[in-house]
Amino acid sequence: MEQMRFIISSGYFHIGSCTSMSAGLAASVSRGALLDPPCLAVFQHSIGSRDMAHSTAEETALLTEYLEDSAQTVWTIKQSALGGRGLFASQPIKNGTLIFKNNPLVTAARADRAGDTYCCVCYKNRDTCYNCDKCFLAICSEECKLSSEHEAECTFIINNWKPKSGSGKHSEVLKIMQIYLRFLLLTDKQKKLLSVLQKSTSDTKIPELDTLCSRYEIPNDQISFIKFVHSVIKINSFRIASNPDKKKVPLRGLYPLSAFLNHCCVPNTRNVFDNDYSMAVYATKDISVGEEIVTCYTGILWCTPARRCQLYKTKQFWCMCERCKDNTEMGTKLSALKCFNKECVGILLPMSPLDQRAEWSCDNCGTKVVPEEINAIQSILGSLVGSLDLDDQFRLEPAILARLANFIPYTNHIFIDLRLRLVLKIGFTQGLKLNELSESRLALKESLCRGTLRTVAALGVGDAHLRGLLLYHLHAALAERARRLPDLYEELKSEIESTIEQAYYILQGDISAPPDLELRRRYLGPGCDKPQEERFFILDA
Repeated sequence: MEQMRFIISSGYFHIGSCTSMSAGLAASVSRGALLDPPCLAVFQHSIGSRDMAHSTAEETALLTEYLEDSAQTVWTIKQSALGGRGLFASQPIKNGTLIFKNNPLVTAARADRAGDTYCCVCYKNRDTCYNCDKCFLAICSEECKLSSEHEAECTFIINNWKPKSGSGKHSEVLKIMQIYLRFLLLTDKQKKLLSVLQKSTSDTKIPELDTLCSRYEIPNDQISFIKFVHSVIKINSFRIASNPDKKKVPLRGLYPLSAFLNHCCVPNTRNVFDNDYSMAVYATKDISVGEEIVTCYTGILWCTPARRCQLYKTKQFWCMCERCKDNTEMGTKLSALKCFNKECVGILLPMSPLDQRAEWSCDNCGTKVVPEEINAIQSILGSLVGSLDLDDQFRLEPAILARLANFIPYTNHIFIDLRLRLVLKIGFTQGLKLNELSESRLALKESLCRGTLRTVAALGVGDAHLRGLLLYHLHAALAERARRLPDLYEELKSEIESTIEQAYYILQGDISAPPDLELRRRYLGPGCDKPQEERFFILDA
């Protein structure tokens, strides 16, 4: 679940199972035609140790140890048409049902955050962090230094990883390697669980391990184990949702049962991460008996070329789901480019979306374009988007946006992503809160929410995390309108109440949920018996 460049910003923006694409994958799609095209013999997932038809009793016992409540299960593990094994509904599952909740085997900071200043115990971003004088891991307080977690890791490093002469001690590489360190500290029984999970079959280098070995003497058996762990977490770890208000470094974790969730670009589940980093999986739509329980490894709003390239790069498979086969992506046309014929008002779409070497064709004039030209345009788009200042949501450079509009229609995922980012920023940035917005900006926020919600609905992802977040922001815009114009309240009341109720239903319990979600539901949701003027006092606070 790492990211792409031609795609909107340099940072990761968690939106539940939807992720906004970052600047890191800009060339991925433009290089897409250089990758080997998929063939029917390629399973969606490479089959590792997950290739047995059903789970054994021993495997099930190992997995259920990490479930918070295993009294009744609505799932079973068996062979998947997507490749390897997957989770399937053993009984009808209604939309909103908690399918399972599992605790992580291991958590640690994401590898790309090693340059951040954070505590390796509590994960808090603090300028007061200092390196332990024994092991050199970063800690923020005496309490964290004396914690059982740090003492175990500190002792292991001192006893096993000896600094090479003249290399010194290096906190940054230890931060990157901390997740492997924690796997090394697992019990034999816990390590046995790793053999149940799918492994990456690609022989990729581990730069952080090379760096560690250049600075420390690492026993060979530990090097082998680290390589084994890397093959597991590369395709099974999850990015844990984060809340910027809590000022903690973003984490990743390995969740044993969640690792059996196969990918589909139209998932039927959403993930909810609690403050203790447990991961709950909820149904986002009704799931029939025997239907596979699936998640989405990419952003829901990413276009097909972006999703498929990312999945191939990071998970070693080409997705062939129904959405990927549909060149219109359920009518959303997220991949569309404007026809190269300036006199034409049509759009270009791939003639065969599963073949990266296929031509693109105009739906109006029939003009055909070879993939090399498509890739060139996508590279230009990447450069244009990379030059946008997305931190200033109201001064996005008009000239650049105008150039983008020369190449892509407003249905294209780049514009959809820009709209989504504006939705999340307008009224929720320092110095420009909802009650400080002009009428036009408040109306813009409402319009952007409704438009993006229509796209999400068209994709058929049900009550995905992104839908909950958009409903929350639509509610916030409507409530602010009613606060300013009390006479409008009765007209808006029904939608104000329904949007916050639905948002709460989807987002409740998630570590990344808006901090005032419950308060808004209590005062502005259905069932509140307080008079109108009291309902809105929370917006004035």
